[in-house]
Amino acid sequence: MFRMLPRFLPCLCFLIGMSAFAQDGKSFVKEAEKLQKNGQLKEALEQYGFAVRVDSSNVKALLGRASLYLQMDSMKARMADMQHVARLTPRDADNLTLASAACLDAKVPAKAVQYADQALALSPKNMQALQTKVRASLAMKDVQQAVATADAALSLKATTDTYYLHALARMASGDYTTADADLDKVLEWNPLYEAAYVASGEAQLKLHETYRGTSMQMRALEKAIDRCTAGLQLNPSSTELLIVRSKAYAKQKEFAKAIDDVSKCVALGREDSVVYYQRALYYHGFGQEQNAVNDLNKLLLNYPDNVAFLLLRAECREANLDLDGAANDLALAEKGMKGNPAFSAAELKKVAESKERIKARVFEMNREADPPVITVVEPLRKDNVVQVSSALASVKVAGHVRDKSLIKSILVQGKAADFDPEEKSPEFRATVPLGANAKEIEVMAEDVYGNRSTVTLKVERTESTPPVLAVTNPAMSADRVAVLPAGKDQIFVEGHASDASGIRSVMVDGMFASFIPDTTATDFSIKLDIAGKDHFTVRAEDQYGNVAEAAYMVQHAAPVQAAAPAPKPAADKPASAMGTAWIVYIENSDYRNMPALPNLGQDKMHKAFAKYQAQRTIVKKNMTKTQLERFFNIELRDLVRKGDVNTLLVWYEGAGRSQGGKAYWIPVDGKSDDIYTFYNYGPLKGLMENYSESIRTTLVVSDAAGNDPSFYELTR
Repeated sequence: MFRMLPRFLPCLCFLIGMSAFAQDGKSFVKEAEKLQKNGQLKEALEQYGFAVRVDSSNVKALLGRASLYLQMDSMKARMADMQHVARLTPRDADNLTLASAACLDAKVPAKAVQYADQALALSPKNMQALQTKVRASLAMKDVQQAVATADAALSLKATTDTYYLHALARMASGDYTTADADLDKVLEWNPLYEAAYVASGEAQLKLHETYRGTSMQMRALEKAIDRCTAGLQLNPSSTELLIVRSKAYAKQKEFAKAIDDVSKCVALGREDSVVYYQRALYYHGFGQEQNAVNDLNKLLLNYPDNVAFLLLRAECREANLDLDGAANDLALAEKGMKGNPAFSAAELKKVAESKERIKARVFEMNREADPPVITVVEPLRKDNVVQVSSALASVKVAGHVRDKSLIKSILVQGKAADFDPEEKSPEFRATVPLGANAKEIEVMAEDVYGNRSTVTLKVERTESTPPVLAVTNPAMSADRVAVLPAGKDQIFVEGHASDASGIRSVMVDGMFASFIPDTTATDFSIKLDIAGKDHFTVRAEDQYGNVAEAAYMVQHAAPVQAAAPAPKPAADKPASAMGTAWIVYIENSDYRNMPALPNLGQDKMHKAFAKYQAQRTIVKKNMTKTQLERFFNIELRDLVRKGDVNTLLVWYEGAGRSQGGKAYWIPVDGKSDDIYTFYNYGPLKGLMENYSESIRTTLVVSDAAGNDPSFYELTR
């Protein structure tokens, strides 16, 4: 016997362990129940968890933990435990009913109906299962099933709960008369039934919509108000009752009372979309359009595509004479309605008609009689005389038109010019034929109201000598061929252009190079991508339109096998990845034609650029447009070349403006209503990249106070 003992020892240990585990599971549940009773919910949850871990089929532990989850408002976790219980006890109607209620509370009504049906199959008179099925059917919008189940519950036993659920089911089916009678009975039997007061008020509002007689309608509204008022005497903090009563007051045109009720909801801490939307409706009905817009602005911050909010704000804005804002809201609503099956073609058509009506109102409201002001900047002009090269058979005409209204057409010599019709005070350009004996160039502009102006410029023919052009880098052979190292995809093109009449532009492969404008001789430079190219073209134009153009060939040397790199000498300090970094800080505050901007400073700039370890900071204050152009075109370029700068950071602080999709800095001599006195910094990043071959990184930050909600812009 002694020798046989080792064979049975494992089995004996297993049986002892199982007994201990079972005992531990019971003790865990007992301890959990004690902790739960004392309000120590987290500790109780831990003990229930131990019990389930020891025995996953411990129904008592699962039921206890589910009840604890209900106390802790953890509905998903409660549902999981009750589904587990339902699987363990498929013939227990009470557990199935509890599983149904758990699924309903977790907002899974289809599962709730499934478990309720299983419970009713075992116990057809299970009232709790019937009531849960009614509520779940209503949540699923299965009205037919909700009515049938509510009828069965009421026929089984007439109670305040069965009458209340019967009323809800009848309201869902549109039978508001029966629902009204049911709710009267509920409140007759139990005057403290708060939910019945809410439902009764809602039923009266629906009856008001169905009644045709004025006296019946008014009686329904009075009953709704009386019911809500009675409910509020029991619970003055019921926001549901306040909202229902506010709707009844609004239908009576008592908007002040309606606003007061819904504002009480906000004071009680309820700030959902229902509250703000209802109050916006009441403000609109009361003629307080701006208050309505304020509430709708809050809603649209969180629901920017909500069509109902947009349409109501459009109405309020139109009533407030903010026609542009109303038109914009209607356009957004129309966009959201298109392709959405929730909206009919008739509704979409109505919105489109409203948009056109408001557009027509805006058009008439803005009507003015001032003619456009035309300014021609190209070709070169002196007073009313333009100077054109005698070698040209066609001429480029460019300029801008200033007007309070949109421009309908711009004609140059009878030919339509290119301009943006959606931009006020647009720039225009056109290339028109110019005969040898032509004496005049005529530019005509007409705004959308038919106001028209014409500028006639006399033509003076000038010399026809093109500029002198030369490329100095990369090195060129006599036949204009540059041989570059293998694999080099970028080159820095430098050269020189000169002309007695002054250089107007220098371009390389269609891109503007960095050069000093309006001088008779200038160096130029540009960083050029030559990947896949075998040549590039340089074009220079003088003030009279004479052009010099030259093509330069590019060849790549054959690749050479690289030798092993020599070991780098140890450095005391690692070089910065940014190389030599400079900061340019521009501060415009003392405006001549606009209010000054106080409290500007470099603190924000220093914080933002701290990681760049700049070696130099250039500070410029209160710059005019001419000073800005000269600084970036000439002065900064020369400084960068001399300092062999690798990283260039520009921070602007001052006034700014965004118009026509372009962003501008406003110089200190700029005028707020004249875009042509602004500085367009859009091309600045590209201009700086062409200062020198050493430039690797450029960054432009515009921290400008503008007329937009946020003007801050960063260009990397």
